[in-house]
Order: sequence, then C-alpha cells, then structure tokens
Amino acid sequence: MSRKPIIALVGRPNVGKSTLFNRILGRREAIVNDFPGVTRDRHYAESDHCGRAFVLVDTGGFDPEATEGMLSLMKIQVELALEEADALVFVLDCREGLTGTDEVIWEMLRRSSRRVYVAVNKVDKPSLDPQVADFYRLGMAELFPMTAERGSGVAELLDHMLVDLDAPALADDELDQEAVGPCKIAIVGRPNVGKSTFANALLGEERYLTSDVAGTTRDAIDTPFQVGGRDYLLIDTAGIRRRKNVEAGLERMSVARTIQAIERAHIVTLVIDASEGLTDQDKKLAALVLDRGRGLVVIANKWDLLRGEKIEETRRALDDESTFFGFAPRLNTSALNGLNVKKFLPIVDRVHRNLFFRIATSELNRFYEQVVQTHPPHVAGSKSVRIRYLVQVQVNPPTILLFKGGTADVPANYLRFLQREFRSRYDFEGVPVILVPK
Repeated sequence: MSRKPIIALVGRPNVGKSTLFNRILGRREAIVNDFPGVTRDRHYAESDHCGRAFVLVDTGGFDPEATEGMLSLMKIQVELALEEADALVFVLDCREGLTGTDEVIWEMLRRSSRRVYVAVNKVDKPSLDPQVADFYRLGMAELFPMTAERGSGVAELLDHMLVDLDAPALADDELDQEAVGPCKIAIVGRPNVGKSTFANALLGEERYLTSDVAGTTRDAIDTPFQVGGRDYLLIDTAGIRRRKNVEAGLERMSVARTIQAIERAHIVTLVIDASEGLTDQDKKLAALVLDRGRGLVVIANKWDLLRGEKIEETRRALDDESTFFGFAPRLNTSALNGLNVKKFLPIVDRVHRNLFFRIATSELNRFYEQVVQTHPPHVAGSKSVRIRYLVQVQVNPPTILLFKGGTADVPANYLRFLQREFRSRYDFEGVPVILVPK
C-alpha cells in the first residue's frame, strides 16, 4: 500500500484553519477560539474520507514577516510543515477579502513546489458569494468556497485532493480496529438525573462521586472495565444545562468536556429523569449525539418513583416525544436499586455491532432494485433527479453515498423514505444512518 499523503493547512491567524481541521476529522481535536494565535504548534492527525487515508496537519497562524516573539516561532513551525507536506491547503477568509499578508504567504506557497489548494472559508451567506471572485487574483483555476464551521464545501475539497494525491485505501485492520477494540460508552444528561449513580451501579462499586446537589461531577472520567471477556471504557460526564444557565469558568469547561466525551465515544447513553419526562434539553442532547454520528441508548432513570397509572402514561409520553430518535433503544431503570441495570450492556453490544455494520454489495444492489428503481425520487417543475447507484463508504456511523444525476437535489422527504426503508430491512437499531447525495 502506498504511503498516506500529508496535507497541511496553512494561512494567516484566525482564518479558520483549526475549525477546518476539526471538521475534516469529525471531532474537536484542535482548540478553537475567536482570537488569533490559539494554535501554536503543528498538530497531526490521521484521518480518512470515502475510504481513502491521509494525514492532516494543522499549523499556527502564519505571519511570513515575523522575526521575533511567538509569531516567529509559529512561522518556523509552518515552514517545517511545508517541507514535509505533499499538499497544502491555503485557507483564506472570505469576509476579509484578499489581504497583503495573504499575498505574501501565497508567493511562498507557490514557490514550494507542492500542490496547493485554495480554500475560501466563511462563505456562510449568499451575499458573500460575489466576494469569492476576488480570490481568483491569485491565479488559481479552481477555488474551493466553504464554511468549515458548518461543513459545506469541505467534502468537495477532500474529493478533489485525495484523487489528485492518489491517497491509498484504508487497510482492513484500520477499518476493524475500532470495531474490535474496547467499546467506549459516554454517559450524558442534565444535572442530577442519576448519571453517576447509574455508572456506579453498572460498575458495582462507588467509583464516581454522587450527591443530590446538581453539578457534583465536573470532569469527564474514563474508567476501563471488563464483563464477560469484553472490554469497555466508561466515560462519566458533567451534566449539561441550558446555555443561558452555564456560568463562565469551570462549568463551561465541563460542558466542553462533555461534548468532547460524546465525540470520543462509540455509544452515548442519554440518562433522563423518568419522573420529569423528556425535556427540551434532553431532546437537544439526543440531537447532538446523532449529529456527531454516535450510537444512542436512552436510560429512563428513577423509574421506581412512578406509581399506578403514571407508569403507562410516562411510557406513552416518552414514545410520543422521542420520534426523531425513536430508533434508539430505551431501558427503564432505577440506578439506586439496580432495576434493569444488568440489561444495559447487552443492549450496548447490539448497538455497537450495528454501528459497524456494513451492507454487502449484493444486498445494496438488491435494495437499489427493489426500492430506488421501484420508487424513484420526484421533483416538481422542469428539473429532474435520479439516483444512479449506492455505495456504503464507511461505518461508525454507517454512511451511504447516493450518486445522482439530473438538475435537482434529492428531496429531503425522499431521503427520510430511504432511511425508513434501510431500517426496515437491516438492523440499524440505535445508530444514525447517514445518506449523502453526490
């Protein structure tokens, strides 16, 4: 197998390099903030896109004329990255236009004998589209407008680069490593719903500090454990409150670490208080988990507090209010007295298996014939769209590319239809199924 190409992100401070770095990786690996100079060292990470592997390098904001202080050190780091990179992504800020510093950096990149791709970042509203044309003054035949924060335009850049660089396919052992390694379980939820009590019940020991005072757990704590010969890593996290209730300092850091824990996990366990029902904040947390492509298991804790008709009433209410994540298994528990806690890990194992499920090519072809060709997408007016074929490009989460033709986009309701059909035929319980028209 050929060597993985090294791709370095370069540009002046605060143009969005670290945001693009995080977006490509799909996790918050680099620190991001709204003031220049946050990233000081080169930051490496292995990544992949559509089955092709590469190494990504984030660099400090580059001031080519710096001769002293921190910026001069950052300049040295960038120059080292340029020496070892196979390709460079020159990140520019559309809002600020092409600056004199940009032009000086461009001259250095142009002389580096490396492939250079120009990413015009922060094109986050239609009114900025005309400003992209200003960057053609660099003399490049092709620019890549994008919004790294939201992800638009990033896939197009990666598609182009990785074909140009002939990036190698992921090795089978790389694809399987996450599937056979320890299952990483993050426990999230609002403060005081019983997350730490549930973690202690699962582990069978008082590993985590518990209290009736909201906010007792301040940090995400990793605890490896083994059950039945299977390795797990349990991540207990601080509770997340509404944004307006999050104070600066320590608690805000706890929220950030909880989000990082979600991104590091395979399976996220959303603990809710059954006696209070499903709150808006619970729904937002579920959406955050699915947006990050993680498996989801819902724990309705404090079930022992329900009595009589309230039990069935709560069950119906939870079913009705969790429709957008209704595919996630739900377990009614009492962490305090151990009700149903032993049923949790078998559910996690099933969801973890589904997260790495790959549909056989023959099965995917059969799905195309029976579903897509029988029920093709329709659009109004003179535009047309048709799906030519399907390819599953990755697992964790299962992601399927829909290669399309025609002049229209694939309608959102048709994508929802396909997701329902996939779920009806294959076991995707607890995991998002990502469909990407291309």
